[in-house]
Amino acid sequence: MSFPRTLDLLSILSIGPIHTNNVLDMEGKIMKKILRNSLLVGAALLGIGSFGFESISTKAATTPAPTTSKAGAVITPGTISSDSVPGATASGVATPGIDFGTVPSSAGDVTYKSTAIASDLHVTNPGQGTGWSVSVADSPFTDGTNTLKNAQFSFTDASAVKADATDNVSTLPTFSGSVLVSSAPVTVLNAATGTGVGAYTASYGATDASLLVPAGNIGGSYSSTLTWTLSDAPA
Repeated sequence: MSFPRTLDLLSILSIGPIHTNNVLDMEGKIMKKILRNSLLVGAALLGIGSFGFESISTKAATTPAPTTSKAGAVITPGTISSDSVPGATASGVATPGIDFGTVPSSAGDVTYKSTAIASDLHVTNPGQGTGWSVSVADSPFTDGTNTLKNAQFSFTDASAVKADATDNVSTLPTFSGSVLVSSAPVTVLNAATGTGVGAYTASYGATDASLLVPAGNIGGSYSSTLTWTLSDAPA
């Protein structure tokens, strides 16, 4: 029986010559049947069996554990070298690399300042962690006949050392910009172990060398040889 037809029957029965209690009882039975049929239809549409609801369980999403990988590089250290020292000049050039020019002699002690220094001190260290040092020594000033007695040659007020690369992460070597040079080597650049990796330049200005000549020396054209020594160990 469809729902409209049932409702029509209910209407007819409610207005017929039947006792009120009987009518109410019949209406109750019809409504129960309608309700039962509706529940069965609804249960069938929802896929629910006659023994109750089936439980549904879900699992929370999990994050996979992180994985790792490796990257490697083998860096082979090169040879520590110096391609430039103060006073170095091209082969065959007669002019001294550190020049004091032509100056008048003096009856007393006199200090002459250099007028030109040909180049800077440059050291390249491609990856060595041993440390290194640069020292300098001089020979007596002589003109081939006479020697300047007790003369003192020195570097004074030279500029600080700088790394050639502005983003160099190594610690700078220690630079001694003012040193008295003699026949015994004196250290001008020193890189402790683990420092001074990369390329470095110690700059010398034109007037950064001095020559003290005591009274009593004879005039002449004097020169000295400077010996620069690069060691692959700190001083």
